[in-house]
Amino acid sequence: MSEAETVQEPGRSERARGSLGRVMLAARWIMAPIYLGLLVALMLLVVKFAQKLISTTRELLPMDANETILAVLQLVDLALVANLVVIVMFAGWENFVGPLLTGRGERGHQLFGSLDFSSVKLRLIASVAAVAVIQILETFTHIQDTAKQDALWQLLILLGIGVTGALLAAMDRLSGGH
Repeated sequence: MSEAETVQEPGRSERARGSLGRVMLAARWIMAPIYLGLLVALMLLVVKFAQKLISTTRELLPMDANETILAVLQLVDLALVANLVVIVMFAGWENFVGPLLTGRGERGHQLFGSLDFSSVKLRLIASVAAVAVIQILETFTHIQDTAKQDALWQLLILLGIGVTGALLAAMDRLSGGH
């Protein structure tokens, strides 16, 4: 191989690598419909929240204290799931698609742009744990109607979520994360 060919080869390689990099960055647009779908899912949660709030308001007076607490916990559960959707939607958008829409050096929404994957996964596991806690509280308020094995499984799943969260936090701390 001549010297001219060896000099020319790295130029081709750099162009190919640059083109591949641009294609990979553009592939992030594939995620945009998913984030739009999450927005639709969020709207569905708002509808369910309103439906539950209206039905709870109508039936409030004949409810006893435990039924009222469970109804409020179900509203909190819907709110937590909605928060979970918002966290995933904005963190993903800001990390993948959002930078494609802003110019160089610009940042989009600083509030959500600071959500890195480490903080997102810890927030996600905290939200999932909160949803699981509400579910198990509901189970224990109706423990006489619940199979003991089902209640035990729910408790074990909740403990598993807690252990997973603790391990994720420990891994982040060991790796120098948050």
